[in-house]
Amino acid sequence: MFRRTLATLAAALLGLSALTAPAEAAPAAEPAALAVGSTLSAPTGCTTSIEWVVEGNSYYQGRGKVTCSTGRYKVKIQCRNAQTGVGYVVYGTEVVNAPSTATTTCYSGNVAEKVYAVQDPPGTGVTGCAPWMEWVHEGSSHYYGRGRVQCDTGSYRVKIQCRNLQTGVTYVVYGAHTVSAPNIATTTCYSGNVAEVVVAAP
Repeated sequence: MFRRTLATLAAALLGLSALTAPAEAAPAAEPAALAVGSTLSAPTGCTTSIEWVVEGNSYYQGRGKVTCSTGRYKVKIQCRNAQTGVGYVVYGTEVVNAPSTATTTCYSGNVAEKVYAVQDPPGTGVTGCAPWMEWVHEGSSHYYGRGRVQCDTGSYRVKIQCRNLQTGVTYVVYGAHTVSAPNIATTTCYSGNVAEVVVAAP
């Protein structure tokens, strides 16, 4: 009888530990919950605007603003020096939570062309790419043939689709150098040809 009671007690304890085993496995689900949380930090429902900046007698359309409905973010603006035609990117220094507005400004006198929301914390892979085109000056020849791209994260090179305006033929040129964010990757169409599409290639 004593042996039977002991066997029953042992079976009950084993059964109880089998019932509690799934509860012990629950903490393994926490990383998935964290992954969901980091996904929620991605900004969504974003609206952007470009505004005039007044500095004494100088007026330039150089302020970029972004407001999102969800997420945590800062602003990034793609700017251009209207005298030289050179483009560049400026990141805002302040990180905000939705639905606050993040703001930053191009260098004095330069114009803002595009405004982006930048996720905080940053995503993975190649994200947040800002492409643009510039004039190339070769002696007395000027053509809109340089492609440049800048991304928030990852390693990438630039890829541009070009067109020969005399023949109408299109072709693709890849940049020779891979850069790491937030550096700018650059390449140029064949002499005299124009750039039509600029993208980042991982």
